[in-house]
Amino acid sequence: MTTLVFGRDEELATWAEQSGIGPFQRPLTAIGVADGKGEKIMAVAIYNNYRHHSDIEVSFVAATPRWATQGNIRAMLHYPFVQLGVKRLSAITTKKNKRCRKLLTGLGFKQEGVHPFAGSDGATAITYGLYSEPAKKWVNQDG
Repeated sequence: MTTLVFGRDEELATWAEQSGIGPFQRPLTAIGVADGKGEKIMAVAIYNNYRHHSDIEVSFVAATPRWATQGNIRAMLHYPFVQLGVKRLSAITTKKNKRCRKLLTGLGFKQEGVHPFAGSDGATAITYGLYSEPAKKWVNQDG
């Protein structure tokens, strides 16, 4: 069993940054997933780069794949698509991060671009987008 963590944006962003991802541009919003006791963080979704009320970027950082339950994914996608009302969610990862790329495509993200030398240490970055219509399979758009 897991617990969702809200309202601790800086703490969760620091946890994510200490894992080697980031630094993340502020302002940001973070949703964490902790163990059933709410003590040990298992994963964090960082939302930043909110653009024109239609797009926001997400970064997923995880210590274990056990965070990725349907309920946790639903909550993490509910925030941008229902609360903010964005039309798309953007994600960027490196070509070599196969686990993240598999997660993104499993959630319905579509690969949009390949960017040589754009990742950290000159790695190839890949951009993905998830649009509000395909996201409906995860979130209840009716409230």
